[in-house]
Amino acid sequence: MLIRLKRIDRKEDESIMFNFPYEENEISNVYNQLELETSTAPNCYIEEVVYDSDMNEVLKGKECNIDELNFLFKRMDSFDTKERKVFYASAFAENPKIIAELINLSFNVHCYSLVSDFNNLEAVGKDLYLSEKQAVATRELDELDGGSFAMEVIKNNPNSKITPYGVLYKNSNEPEQIYNGKQFPPYHWKETVATIQLTAKGANEFIYLPCSDVEIEKALIRLETPYLHDCEVTILDDNFSKEVLDIISADTVPLIKIDTLNKLAGYYKEICNHDIEYFEKLMDHVKPRTVDEIFALADSMYEFEIFDGIESVESYGRYMICDSGHFEYDSNLEKYIDFKRYGQEKMAHEFGAFSEKGYITYHGYNQKLANLLFESLGMVFPEQEELQNLKLYMPLEITTYDIENEYGYKQYANEPQEISNAEVTQYLDVIIMAIEENNLLEEEQRGLMRYYDDHDSVNAKVSKYVFSVELVEGELMGVAILTLNDELTPKELEKINENVTGQASDGWGEGFEQREISTDMGDINVSFWDSDNWFIKTAEEMGIEGNQKMGGMKFEQ
Repeated sequence: MLIRLKRIDRKEDESIMFNFPYEENEISNVYNQLELETSTAPNCYIEEVVYDSDMNEVLKGKECNIDELNFLFKRMDSFDTKERKVFYASAFAENPKIIAELINLSFNVHCYSLVSDFNNLEAVGKDLYLSEKQAVATRELDELDGGSFAMEVIKNNPNSKITPYGVLYKNSNEPEQIYNGKQFPPYHWKETVATIQLTAKGANEFIYLPCSDVEIEKALIRLETPYLHDCEVTILDDNFSKEVLDIISADTVPLIKIDTLNKLAGYYKEICNHDIEYFEKLMDHVKPRTVDEIFALADSMYEFEIFDGIESVESYGRYMICDSGHFEYDSNLEKYIDFKRYGQEKMAHEFGAFSEKGYITYHGYNQKLANLLFESLGMVFPEQEELQNLKLYMPLEITTYDIENEYGYKQYANEPQEISNAEVTQYLDVIIMAIEENNLLEEEQRGLMRYYDDHDSVNAKVSKYVFSVELVEGELMGVAILTLNDELTPKELEKINENVTGQASDGWGEGFEQREISTDMGDINVSFWDSDNWFIKTAEEMGIEGNQKMGGMKFEQ
């Protein structure tokens, strides 16, 4: 909701427009633009609520605290149309003077019933009954004499008030003071990993992990204590497993406990929901003993392959031949296949071990995991190897709407005009910069592998991949640069090729091709997909010298 704000002490200044509510890590921008220090006191003046006359009537001219205002709008986010009307009507009737009273009103809309149409008393009565009771059985509502209940409310309610939204009645629900004007009550505006209660001097404040240091500082300010070690820390709800929480000792000092939980929450937020289950399964296999080991395992979680229920060399060989999809298996040949021997040969060429839960392999080189993997699984950590790069090349299609007419002047074309790749080679650095600016912060660690869903050998071996462009024989080409922990088999290469192709056509590439890139010749659009005769090839298949080979293996077309 657009709000025009001024500093209380600078009402002569021009107002600044803000769009509430904000995420907690964004609210500092409001403070910065108004040149204000963080505080719990009223610090701004509401000049206008733009495009919402109802909310403008409620807020215009009020002094407020930025964080209180943000909390109120988070509350408003949860309202449906009916609740919003009741809120506006009750604000009109009660005429609250400060934001704290409005926050409390937002928690007490169930104490009011609003009628805007009296034509059908049966329907009015049932609606009044439901508003008061909040939830009733369908049968109970069907059997209710709505007309009689409506007349009883109308005749016997001395506190009814006429508002612009209808007639407002106070029902039997008693309003509560949920917000005391100092500490915010618990409220889940958006999904979080954990809710933490901080208790000091008999008061409670709540933080929602992961959070910034500023959010913790604000919680301490509202608790009127400068130090986190003065607080009792209670985990109210969370998405952590019991095994994770057991590692964090109950007697850990509050500062370290909050820091650890916050860092863990950051990991969990980065991990997609289906990957959290995988990560916890990985912990069941590896059994980290310290928080640092949990962090190290999280950093390298995609470098592992887990085979639940595989308890012997023979069962591993059988799984790989029959169920992994790497081979075309004919059950009629089962008695001729030496599963145990194949399992032995496969295990001799990989870094793996049996755990209590099954078999697990590791394709990475995170030295922080060395002691854990040795002591937990008996794995002897491999020597550190340099990460390998594999480049997959694809043609580009480059277009522009800026053309030169027959008189030598620039004009805008109705249809995109294709440009020869050779014509834009001088803009190689400009395009690379545009690609880097297009990448998201959450893609920093794994690039587009962040969106790879399967927990398989490809996920374990491909640490990261990103798109870029390179000059090849005088023309620009698109390239996916893969960072590998281990060599890829031909089938694994085929699978990652499919993933890169999908990102080039419908994922990352679809978004990037819509981005205009400014050059001296005009704005251009670069597509990694729309080119005729599209292909994806390794450097070796392209005949590019200095190509990246995986462990000496050759990829055949």
